[in-house]
Amino acid sequence: MNGDRTLQLALASGGTTGGSFDQAMREIMWRRSRLIFVIGIVASIVPLILMLGYSVGPTVEADWAGWHVYLHFLHPVSFAGALLLVSVWARAREQIQAITFWALALNLWLVIFSFGAMFPDREPFMPVAMMLFVYAAFIPCRIAQVWLAGFTMVAVLVAYLALPPLLPELAAYWTSIGREAAMFERIWIIVGVAMLAGVSIVISRTLHKLQRTAAKAERLGIYFIEAELGEGWMGKVYRARHAMIRRPTAVKVMSGEGPGHQAAVVRFEREVQLSASLTHPNTITIFDFGRTADSTFYYAMEYLGGMDLEKMVLDFGPLPAERSVFLLLQAIGSLGEAHQQGIIHRDIKPSNIFITQRGGAYDFVKVLDFGLAREVKPAEDGDITKAGMIFGTPRYIAPESVYGTHAPDSRSDIYNLGGVAYWTLTGQHLFAGSSSLDLLIDHVKTVPPRPAEVSELDIPERLDQIVMKCLEKDPANRYQTVGQLGEDLRAIELTATWSGTRAQEWWSLHAPDAFSAPSPEESIDPAERTA
Repeated sequence: MNGDRTLQLALASGGTTGGSFDQAMREIMWRRSRLIFVIGIVASIVPLILMLGYSVGPTVEADWAGWHVYLHFLHPVSFAGALLLVSVWARAREQIQAITFWALALNLWLVIFSFGAMFPDREPFMPVAMMLFVYAAFIPCRIAQVWLAGFTMVAVLVAYLALPPLLPELAAYWTSIGREAAMFERIWIIVGVAMLAGVSIVISRTLHKLQRTAAKAERLGIYFIEAELGEGWMGKVYRARHAMIRRPTAVKVMSGEGPGHQAAVVRFEREVQLSASLTHPNTITIFDFGRTADSTFYYAMEYLGGMDLEKMVLDFGPLPAERSVFLLLQAIGSLGEAHQQGIIHRDIKPSNIFITQRGGAYDFVKVLDFGLAREVKPAEDGDITKAGMIFGTPRYIAPESVYGTHAPDSRSDIYNLGGVAYWTLTGQHLFAGSSSLDLLIDHVKTVPPRPAEVSELDIPERLDQIVMKCLEKDPANRYQTVGQLGEDLRAIELTATWSGTRAQEWWSLHAPDAFSAPSPEESIDPAERTA
């Protein structure tokens, strides 16, 4: 059916807001309701012609029996009126559903009363089943089908129990076939219609559930979307599953519109290709990327349980020096591989340092969101990367990215790492400003207080010096490579060590369900929007 094809195309196109799915369902409902009405017109005209041409009269002869033919005209008239309403007036899905419901309800009542009053020797199962099942299968709606079945049962009870005492001719018919036979016939008809109504409800509920499941399971390429996890400035992140192997996956969809959107998508796609080449175990693994039929760009990555450093420090306070060093060294390993391949991250911050577990190893770091990553070497950017654009998060951005004396390089990531270390050790940001402009000025001009002056925990003097060296305004005064930074961190004489056993105990005590829960949303305050 064309409507079903519309739904398949909508799902295959992977619209992320659900608007394409709703539009497809509306088109399906519109096509199906019109088909129902056309079939209803034809199906009601045929017996009407037989009645007029061959004098097919009612079983019960009554003075008002002639009205039966005229009442039968209501079937094609009502279906034709409903067809006109849906074709000309109804636009919303709910309107189409309501018109279809009342058209079928009216015709069900007419059929039941016609059989009950004029043809008591004939069972109304066929027309009743057709209308109940057509509505259940073509217009699945859990509540509406229950109402339709309920109205049908009320009509049957009235037609076969209440009408005989009121109509002498009908009462005479039931008396003529015998009391027990008459009662059996009426009970059989009532039970039969009840069974049909019950089956129609089951059909409608099943199809309605499948419809709701399909609405939730929007598709991006070969990934079925299950739930939204969070939203960042470049797009939304969803929990998804691979359509074939059912592997849990996180899918990030790039958002945005406007004249610069296409150029941004081209740049973003190229940068994701760079990121996908990274293989370090502490770097988030990118499985796939592509575009949907409506040109929405997305990429799929491994799904993680745990929490990022932003949330960890917000919820549980600053980390001890040995744990901070343990986590920073893993992030350095990830960035070291990227820098060796000529790629800089440009957006290192606590929310992009995710803490998870792998193979029973707790406090395993995954560096996220290489969405701003770029090659250090010159590239033919053209209009893709325009001069004057500032990339990064204002709360953690490197000074050279603000005043643009030279292009950011691997030392910009080192500055960002200094800001991350400052956060983990103190529970405070480098600068307290709330606006992006204030933060950008502070990164260029203001020297933050030393971590040891701010933190409530003991910080070794050497670690204090290392963090402040990372935060030097002039890139020439910082560590020149993350390798140098890692060497100095390993050389620190710590009073305690952070072990796998301590990490496992911490997670068991503070976040026992972290690795079975959905990945947390990105935590972004107004100052963390890209300038």
